[in-house]
Amino acid sequence: MPLLPPAVAQDVQLAQAQRQGRLRIAVLDFDYASTGADYWWYGNRDVAQGVSDLLTNKLVQDGTYTLIERSRIAEVLQEQNLAQAGRIDPSTAAQIGRILGADAVVLGSVTRFNLDERGGGGSFFGFGGSGRTRTAEVELTARIVNTTTAEIITAAQGSGTSEQGTGGVSIPFFGSVGTNASNDDALLSNAADAAVTQLAQQLSAAASRLAALPQVVPVIDATVADVSGNTVIINRGSQDGFRTGMVLSIERVEREVTDPETGEVLRTVTSPVGRIELTEVDTRSGVGRIVSGSGFQVGDKARAIE
Repeated sequence: MPLLPPAVAQDVQLAQAQRQGRLRIAVLDFDYASTGADYWWYGNRDVAQGVSDLLTNKLVQDGTYTLIERSRIAEVLQEQNLAQAGRIDPSTAAQIGRILGADAVVLGSVTRFNLDERGGGGSFFGFGGSGRTRTAEVELTARIVNTTTAEIITAAQGSGTSEQGTGGVSIPFFGSVGTNASNDDALLSNAADAAVTQLAQQLSAAASRLAALPQVVPVIDATVADVSGNTVIINRGSQDGFRTGMVLSIERVEREVTDPETGEVLRTVTSPVGRIELTEVDTRSGVGRIVSGSGFQVGDKARAIE
């Protein structure tokens, strides 16, 4: 394989380093706070969830951040009984982000999702008239919340409009009603795409501010799954926020303190065994090298400390 010119090789190494060190963020479902005269057939939750999916896809394509899978976010929300909770405040968002192992969480609102019609001839909901102009308007707001401090790092706004005849591709999360449904879908889809594109650009531009903050450590403990020589394998990986270079404290469970009335575990008492540094991480597991201690065993707990 031919050697790259020094300048090109340096750019490649920098790009690889930046990609490996990308911050992890989670996009929660947007809430619906529209003030526009929105037509009833666009289900509020479907629109808000669809905007969240679209924003996630655009941020993935941008490549500035590592995005947490939407299915994993839904799973955590379900576990925390927050799946149907509606609006989530920054403090709760930070808690969810720490469980997901995310550096930041994106909260957003659909503030306008409107389809308007102007022109002669008179029409209602797309029927009758001539010389009409149908215009879709979508407005969105979003905030990035740091999961360590619950601080709002930045706020962003996006808006998009689209008029009939501009064309476009319908996005699946928008419904279809009436004889003009396909046109309405295209108009709203185009407007939503433009608004989300603006949001994604502004959120990506905030990466440097997030990078200056301490990275979050997972709040979920891992369990030692294998020990071989100087190598320890744990049963948690990147989907829970574990990263290469992270230092874990390996601890032996001595006893569990339970509530005498309910039997619920109140506290787990452990003793330190040593430390490992993660050298390799995939979605569901991590490989670490022992940096201190000895006598590691399968079943020991692994707690991220830095």
